[in-house]
Amino acid sequence: VGLAAKRRTEEDIELIEVALNNYRAKAINNEGALQEDLLFHLAIARASGNSTMNALMLQITPKIISIFENNRVCDDDESISGLRKHEAIFAAIKNRDVAMAVKSMEVHFEALIDFCNNFENANEGFNE
Repeated sequence: VGLAAKRRTEEDIELIEVALNNYRAKAINNEGALQEDLLFHLAIARASGNSTMNALMLQITPKIISIFENNRVCDDDESISGLRKHEAIFAAIKNRDVAMAVKSMEVHFEALIDFCNNFENANEGFNE
């Protein structure tokens, strides 16, 4: 996200904003917005100009969708909270504020990191 804030073009800003607006429309109506959420993050990865990160995001996104849908990572109440976090990330990228973009993404990913840690602990020994 730091690279996106530093390298983003006006076209990138437009693409991120479209993704944000699509997420917003679903979140406000309490509709599932997982795909829109991930499209927002894919737009940020594209804006970073890091082809490896972009390719990685394209590879892992389908698996993320599957795991999140099967484990109900986000509930409807979290959609509005997620929207506010996405808005903060977008504003930082648009303003080329690298430090704020990184901080905003860290805050956004706190719940995801907790989920991943709990998911890993809950599935220990499953594949043995």
